[in-house]
Amino acid sequence: MSLFIRLLLVLPFAQAFARISQRQSHLSSLRLSGLTSDYLLTLATTTDLPGDTVVTVSRPTTRVDGLDDNLSSRLLCGDVLPMMWDGGQQYSENAFRVGLPPQLLGELLAYANRMGITDYYRGLVVEGKPFQPGQEAAVTFLDHNWMVHRPQSHWASNMHWISPADETAHNDYLQVLSAGGFDRVLERVGAYFDLKGLSAYHLSFIGVSHCEKGFIHADVNDSGRRAFNMIVPLILEEEGPELEILSDDEATTRYYKYEYNVASMVGDSALHATASCDYRTKGSMRMAATVYIGDISRDNVNHLLLSLTQAYPPVGDAQHLLDRAGGHWSSTDPSKKLPLPITV
Repeated sequence: MSLFIRLLLVLPFAQAFARISQRQSHLSSLRLSGLTSDYLLTLATTTDLPGDTVVTVSRPTTRVDGLDDNLSSRLLCGDVLPMMWDGGQQYSENAFRVGLPPQLLGELLAYANRMGITDYYRGLVVEGKPFQPGQEAAVTFLDHNWMVHRPQSHWASNMHWISPADETAHNDYLQVLSAGGFDRVLERVGAYFDLKGLSAYHLSFIGVSHCEKGFIHADVNDSGRRAFNMIVPLILEEEGPELEILSDDEATTRYYKYEYNVASMVGDSALHATASCDYRTKGSMRMAATVYIGDISRDNVNHLLLSLTQAYPPVGDAQHLLDRAGGHWSSTDPSKKLPLPITV
């Protein structure tokens, strides 16, 4: 495409943005459609409307089996949208995109850097010092106990999970989510699914630089559509989609390209896998935070226990989860929040 044609395509959008700025229109009413550029436009981020902040996405993306609306839709903080392809078809009933507070990315990445988790990942997946498949080890980051685990070889990747190993480390992570405005996300997700309460009950960081072929699995099963795993991208590469989604009838595969400030959220029986990738020649990696949230009850707690992959919450301890049910958001008690960061 010639430079002249590109300018003709861009000019109407530039004029539209100028008119919007002049009228100081509410950014939540913005909806751009029909974009066919290979790049996402960047919207300004409001600071005076924290509850309706428009998510800013400026990362290049492609149309290679990617979401149709990746190039045209913008999410407000807390917006929940089903993943759709092929002109609006939803292949997986419990696969969603969720708009995140713009400050969450910075808070989580700064925390991973400060704790030494980012550098630890570079050693594992960039500098060629990975664990053996199935190996795990206890590690201390700034006097907090964490567990590092590499999945079994059938995952066919060098992905590792790093998760809090006890309640002290877990609560430290929760405070970072609080500082990043994650309470707003819990509120909106809870309302979207008409839930009674939510707890962020299982947390981790994940990192990978090479995947031959992703292992298809579901993170949550039989929760009654009341538990989800949210994947929050922190470090991304521009090439290729990162998430493989298998349709509910297991007949169709579609691919999703992660977006900064947008979580991919998978719930009951949402089959997915890490898409094939190889960042090793560039000496780079992909890193994300994962946050399991759930409306925990006696009806689903044993199913939630089956999805746990790390040392905390304690494996097999249903009462531990039940005691913390609804601890971070409640439909009837506005005092239920994530723990506030400790200031010194």
